[in-house]
Amino acid sequence: MNNMYPESQNVHRSGRPRSFQRYMILVLALFLVTWSPVLAGDAGPALENGTVDRAEVEAFFDEAVPAGLAKYNIPGATVSFVQDGELIFSRGYGYSDIANRTPVDSETTLFHIGSITKLFTWTCVMQLVEEGRIDLDADINTYLTDFSIPETYPGHPVTMRHLMTHSAGFEEQEIHMAVADVEELYPFRTYCEENIPARVYPPGTVTSYSNYGATLAAVIVEDVTGVPFEQYLNEHILSPLSMTKTSISCTLPPEMAGTLSSGYHYTGMTNEAVPDFVIVVGPAGSISSTANDMAAFLAVHMKNGSWHGAEILSEEIAALMHAPAFSNDPRVSSMCLGFYETRLNNERIIGHGGDTDTFHSLLAIIPERATGFFVSYNSVGGSKARDDLLMEFVDRFYPASASIAPANDPGTPAAKYTGTYQSTRHNYRTFEFYLTPPGQMRIEQGEKALLFTSSGSPPSEYGEVAPGVFTQSSGQRTAYGNLVFREDGQGTIDFLCFENLPIFGFERVPWYATEPFTEGVKNAGIAILLTVLVWPIMAIFRRVYGVSRDERDTALSMYARLVAGAASLLFVAFVLVLLPAVTADTALFESYMFGQTVPLALSAVMTVPVIAVLLSVVAAIFAVPVWRRRSWSVWHRVHYSIVVIGLIMLAWWVNFWNLFVFRL
Repeated sequence: MNNMYPESQNVHRSGRPRSFQRYMILVLALFLVTWSPVLAGDAGPALENGTVDRAEVEAFFDEAVPAGLAKYNIPGATVSFVQDGELIFSRGYGYSDIANRTPVDSETTLFHIGSITKLFTWTCVMQLVEEGRIDLDADINTYLTDFSIPETYPGHPVTMRHLMTHSAGFEEQEIHMAVADVEELYPFRTYCEENIPARVYPPGTVTSYSNYGATLAAVIVEDVTGVPFEQYLNEHILSPLSMTKTSISCTLPPEMAGTLSSGYHYTGMTNEAVPDFVIVVGPAGSISSTANDMAAFLAVHMKNGSWHGAEILSEEIAALMHAPAFSNDPRVSSMCLGFYETRLNNERIIGHGGDTDTFHSLLAIIPERATGFFVSYNSVGGSKARDDLLMEFVDRFYPASASIAPANDPGTPAAKYTGTYQSTRHNYRTFEFYLTPPGQMRIEQGEKALLFTSSGSPPSEYGEVAPGVFTQSSGQRTAYGNLVFREDGQGTIDFLCFENLPIFGFERVPWYATEPFTEGVKNAGIAILLTVLVWPIMAIFRRVYGVSRDERDTALSMYARLVAGAASLLFVAFVLVLLPAVTADTALFESYMFGQTVPLALSAVMTVPVIAVLLSVVAAIFAVPVWRRRSWSVWHRVHYSIVVIGLIMLAWWVNFWNLFVFRL
């Protein structure tokens, strides 16, 4: 349920089960492409604002979409194009069901649209804003009736504006967001009440894309109106727009379920149909729709709230919803109220992407050109295909002017920007932080430019084109745009932003939180703790060869070694055996993520580091009398102290990664 941008910038650790890879909102050459055309009436001559005629649009999509399907091994896609509020073109490409050779039909084939669902939720909210029943800048606790959001930052409440711009400051939290089967679904209101994420930034500081925030907004719609959200959505948006082939329910009626496209994974050189996830947070991502139905929703926003006699928003409120509302930096694209901006070839685009496990979609509107399109793909490669399609569309119809070349001599010392950065969209306070660690990016100083490295890819050179703004030296364009570095009040860089990535920023990582340091602490600590095996070996040696014990070797010193040894072995067993075992156990993982209670086996394993830390504290206390009483020789005392240091290192490591039973 992400967006059209990098998949949360998360890099999953090796050794996770395949279902884990599927759950995190982490398709042979394509079959002969078929399509089922649905063309609107004659569009007439091109409009004065630079829009294009149907023949040009048809030629473009007929070339670009099949090319994307072939390039990324995607079975099928559906497209609709709207100009000046009218459906000009729609078409299905490829297959919705490979086994039965069922072609995609843009009028009847349903696709899961993922997080584009949020635009429907935000539109419901704006209807209530228009009626004066919701104030964008009021504390949302004013509207919540069953629970409230903790006042983590006194005097800085979360408002609806923060929710709509993803700037509420919530951490990412994916546990319980989906269930294994539709029969296990429970109310999203219950989910919001029982899974309140930590607030890790004061609201209005930086964006961090939040499924929870959108779902919470739907709870507020229910609390304000007294009407179930699905009913409200149907009565106030879907029915007025005659979107009869659209549903937010995970249990589609038979006539709609029969035309829902299958979703695919491309594995072993073939496309394999796999079930999509059943999500609890429906208002954040569970709508299924056709390309033609989505054209109606796109058109009503293109026409600022009114379309074919139906008015879902006033022109004033629609304009407010589409206007910039928050940005991480004045030099980057903004969040609107629900929509987000992208700027390509000097064209302002508002829209939203949507991702499920198998479907990847995009709704894009160019307001000044009165054009826009919806596209959805039914396999994993769609996340890249849709970005390509958007860039190709803009290049085809609205070519770029000359770009600014990087300066040969940067105006600001590169050292100001170098360091490690990671997405703000990640978990901070629970076990999920370890399960889905944020992917870290490195900015280093090159000979004449900054070197940008992400996820093990080769470094890319970026040259400065304005103070704090860098573009790829190669001239290669991406959907994400330039790198922009944001300064705090003291002139220190605190965030890295992508020019066209308004839904989250990238926080500067302190040295102790970088991956090389944390891994180094773990490895060094384990190496130190393994040396405690010398103690029983020494005891056996003395017993076998009759070597007398050191007279200074008192009961206290024996207890010290016993406690330190037990703590060491618990840490070693946990890090090298137990932790890898539980994270690789598919059934255990699914039970943890989908179930309402923590599996007993996982709780037992995560209790081990708690015991180890407590024993480590006792071992550290023992170090004081061991040195005072000189219970051992100097070398033995030094070794014991080093072991205590190793225990502290592992205690720090498990705490850093939230590896305690009380953080599950």
